[in-house]
Amino acid sequence: MSRKALAPAIVTVAILALVVAVVMLPLALTTSDPAGVLQTFLFGPFRNLRYLGNIVEMATPTMLCGLAVAVMFRSGMFNLGVEGAFYLGGLATVAATLLLPMPWWAAAPVSLLIGSMVGSTVCILPGVMRAQFDTSELVTSLMLNFVALFVGLFILNYFLRDPTAGAMASYKIPVEAQLPRILPGTRIHLGTVLALLACIAGAIYLFRTRSGFDARLVGSNSAFAAHLGLPIRLVMMRSAAIGGLIAAAAGGIEMLGLYTRFSWQTLPGTGWVGVTVAILARDNPILIIPSALFFAYLQVGGDLVGRNFDVPIEGVGLINALVLLIATAAAIIRNPKLLQLVSGDNSATMSKNLPKAEAH
Repeated sequence: MSRKALAPAIVTVAILALVVAVVMLPLALTTSDPAGVLQTFLFGPFRNLRYLGNIVEMATPTMLCGLAVAVMFRSGMFNLGVEGAFYLGGLATVAATLLLPMPWWAAAPVSLLIGSMVGSTVCILPGVMRAQFDTSELVTSLMLNFVALFVGLFILNYFLRDPTAGAMASYKIPVEAQLPRILPGTRIHLGTVLALLACIAGAIYLFRTRSGFDARLVGSNSAFAAHLGLPIRLVMMRSAAIGGLIAAAAGGIEMLGLYTRFSWQTLPGTGWVGVTVAILARDNPILIIPSALFFAYLQVGGDLVGRNFDVPIEGVGLINALVLLIATAAAIIRNPKLLQLVSGDNSATMSKNLPKAEAH
């Protein structure tokens, strides 16, 4: 691989190292053992199999959420409904396991399918509104996240709540519906394999299929896509549907892989991490895998430091915030359409292009 091709990755790694150093060094110097803090943060996650398992299990849902974001962003859809789709997909998956009579072998796949379809509406509705009425999917998807939350809380409280649980939590997920663990001594489950396969399939879809090429062309140059006669509205809605299904499936996989009850009373934040992961990976499904693992590594290292030293866990949140800020700034600079969105001119541009696509 040429130096020119490697340059973006080298610059990204250098920036990430600088961000970690800028945040962690001052925090470490405030303690009585700065070297121990840095050593624990950098190398602690690799000390035993359990910590490594924590990295992988935390990266699994963010891989899928990042993939969902990448698929939609590649088509020019700045849809942030991944968080709500993840939440509602997890709830609907658990509801299916509890309410629908199914044979043991169908419990997990059928429940995940139902959860994916229900949760995906949080991404599909903004996509439809964008394609049909030219409304900003950025605004509608952000609002729908909280609609999904409060609808989910209503369903949890009035239809799924176990009165003996001692908190607002659902009845226990049936054992036959839970995803099997694949590595003894860890909580790594079958969902990790599904997430890796999904990222590979996402790369094939975006870079080796006609539909993926159409999506990338619409996202990079909608005017040219309209001139070629591509069905821009259809491409946008298809990307929103695929992204929503992936994000909602991530919520279901998280539930069946790690939890025994549904008890989320707030949005879990995994979708937002997925947005950061996708931006850092430059919307490349393959690069989403190391990007998700990196964020999970930061979280595990921060947890270890917080438990063993007098260092606030918010330091890791600051690192994530700085990474997101830098990655987002880079994405805006290299993406003219996103720059137009930030400046407020994107809707006008798209409204001119959409009718052209339909006219052909």
